[in-house]
Amino acid sequence: MAKLAMAELNKKIYSFAMDIQGADGMLISSYAFHAPKMALFGDDIGKNFLRARANSIEGGTSEVMRNILGERVLGLPGDVRVDKELPWSQVPRS
Repeated sequence: MAKLAMAELNKKIYSFAMDIQGADGMLISSYAFHAPKMALFGDDIGKNFLRARANSIEGGTSEVMRNILGERVLGLPGDVRVDKELPWSQVPRS
């Protein structure tokens, strides 16, 4: 639950920060690669905005996390899966 809450909160915070900047939020100081000084968030709001988007994907997407919480915590029925009993090697692919 914490991962989902923090990922969503970070997206909202940095979306708001980008809105406050207006058109300046679309600018980037440099396209040159620099090793980050901090592991997660630094000084650049634009990069933090993109990093916050990545947080909702890595470690399980927010949508998958919602499904897990719904099924395991709330006891909601799971998604219908016709291939549930098949081994991975036999699952049909498009």
